[in-house]
Amino acid sequence: MYEKIFERNYGVFSEEEQTRIRKSKIVIVGSGGIGGLVAVILARSGVENFVLYDFDEYSISNLNRQIGCFLETIGRKKAEVIKDQILAINPQANVIAHTRAVGIEEMDQVILEGDVFLPAADEWPLSIAMLNRAKELGKPAIMAYPAGALARVCVFLPESPYAGECLVQPYKANYEQLKKFMTNPQNRQILYYYRTSGSWTQDWFDDFVVGKKPHPQICPSVWVTGSLAALEIIKIVSKKWKPVAAPRYWEVTAESGKIRKFGIGRRLMSRLISRPAGLKIIPFLIKNPNLVKLFTKVIK
Repeated sequence: MYEKIFERNYGVFSEEEQTRIRKSKIVIVGSGGIGGLVAVILARSGVENFVLYDFDEYSISNLNRQIGCFLETIGRKKAEVIKDQILAINPQANVIAHTRAVGIEEMDQVILEGDVFLPAADEWPLSIAMLNRAKELGKPAIMAYPAGALARVCVFLPESPYAGECLVQPYKANYEQLKKFMTNPQNRQILYYYRTSGSWTQDWFDDFVVGKKPHPQICPSVWVTGSLAALEIIKIVSKKWKPVAAPRYWEVTAESGKIRKFGIGRRLMSRLISRPAGLKIIPFLIKNPNLVKLFTKVIK
């Protein structure tokens, strides 16, 4: 049955590569817009082993982008719905769906459950903390986030820089430190590229900075992000292609798609703002948003 379902994969993958895909185990924290989509794409690619975490239920605001959200699934647990979708594609799949949040104290255990780890939690400090920890544990992890019309995706390997460094977050910060930093309205102003590259309206960005609005997201950008994340996972488990690993990353906007590189300047700023005195640079960065962008370049 497996060979019949994935018959057309064998025109791209060898039998050995497809077997690697089949036997791989993927851990996904967050089964909504990105996590749910990646799980379904991987199931359609032949992955048979999943561990899903998500405490949340579908709401009507998820209809614009989340692959498991329909009028009939509103109110249902996201992890359970995605599990059902995976099994509807491949009844032989082994899916463990946890309908709860991941505690900080169990982070290591969760990351090490599978071959590849995808943190797609709505709580961005938690996702970054888990990406940082996955690097330290030597587990390949995927950063995938849409912000308006912007999509960014890359793989973090043991030899990669920390995710926090690439995103100008305090160097090697833990969850509590990241949460404190990211919820500060002043620090959120650094994310002005959401407004420009992500095509956010100014009013929405202003409300986001003070915590009144969430990330705006449109379906095409979410699904592009999820598709690229799934492709990077397939690269890792099949061993057919080299992944786009940090400091290199995918960047897709409504007008272009490129592979870029987080420059050394971002990592230097990350170290600087990890110190109390270094936080004084934040107002300067806010007034000069192109400075942060300057330390990112296109890979030719």
